[in-house]
Amino acid sequence: MQAVPPPAPALDFDPDRPINWTPSWHDDVTLVPWVEGGDRGARRAAGLFDAQGTFLPEGHCWRYDTGPITLEPAFPTSEQAPERLVGRWLYGGLFYGHFGHFLCETTSRLWALDALGPIAGIVFLPKQHLTHERRHFRHQLPFFAAMGLDDTKVTFRVPQQPVIIDQLAIPEPGFGIGNMIKGRPEYRQFMQSTLGADVAAQGGQDLYISRSQLPSKRGSVLLETLIETRMEKAGYSIFHPQNHDITEQIAAYKAARRIVSLDASSLHLAAMVVSPDTKVAIINRGPTNNIEDYVAQFTSWQGRAPTRIEAVSGVYGPEGRRTKKREAHAALSFPAIGAALAKDGFLPAATKWTAPTKLQTTKAVAALSERVGETLTFQSIEG
Repeated sequence: MQAVPPPAPALDFDPDRPINWTPSWHDDVTLVPWVEGGDRGARRAAGLFDAQGTFLPEGHCWRYDTGPITLEPAFPTSEQAPERLVGRWLYGGLFYGHFGHFLCETTSRLWALDALGPIAGIVFLPKQHLTHERRHFRHQLPFFAAMGLDDTKVTFRVPQQPVIIDQLAIPEPGFGIGNMIKGRPEYRQFMQSTLGADVAAQGGQDLYISRSQLPSKRGSVLLETLIETRMEKAGYSIFHPQNHDITEQIAAYKAARRIVSLDASSLHLAAMVVSPDTKVAIINRGPTNNIEDYVAQFTSWQGRAPTRIEAVSGVYGPEGRRTKKREAHAALSFPAIGAALAKDGFLPAATKWTAPTKLQTTKAVAALSERVGETLTFQSIEG
């Protein structure tokens, strides 16, 4: 009879409560990045063991506070001596390539740097099997540099094989998704005082953050380019974050006094660096309802809620098969968007947006169907 695994632990995460953590060091910690096994969800076996071979549950990785996304692995039994990481290291958790998960999960323990003093480096668990370890993090080195973490001074490691670490600090995660999106006080303070501290504001005061140039498979909204056209006529600069390096993104968000955007990963970064006085409006691109996280993050980090715009009337998905939420393209009510933006001061009070014409919609659906390689049909979500 197969043993039933114990219930997953929950994380005691209160965004209003300071983290009660005194810096301490675990000696001779074994980090296990990969072990066969896992469950049918996103969780996999990986983690940390102390010098006696006892599993360290504080090394679990978290996306939500309801349960970890790692499982306790078996202790490695290889006859080959693991590599040793010399000196004092900070444990960073799981290293994600996706920018949104990188911001919310991979950076979640960096707040502890303020308390640790000099360290040799930061060590992470890998999200992917990659031949060359540096491929995990090289694209995020500019982000770390924007935090003052120059890779010539701090070593980053994402080992693919078990390693033994001389001394390892394992702080609590201070950020995540869902109930963790507000961030713990120490994490918010650290990121707001550190990230982009040396980056000067540069850019227009009115900014529309666009997803229209992202791959179609990621899902978005139909006719976002029409939103861009109307926002540009109203004096907004159209900003495609993926076309700018991290310093330029931070500079643009710092300069903005009004930001309008669909719910998108770029807003996680914007929430970390915008002025407390910047007005933000977020348009729900449903049906994932990720907008909840962005609204909660801005409310916590800025001290007030952004304008939330609900204008989804349905989605376009592949004909003949179930629509994956993350790949859906929403149909939006343009009159509702225009009215909401005008009501809250993002557009002139007299602004009246009209709906796209039938021809505009037909052409947009045809073009999108060609890009994704499937015929897309409208599916109502009303009621």
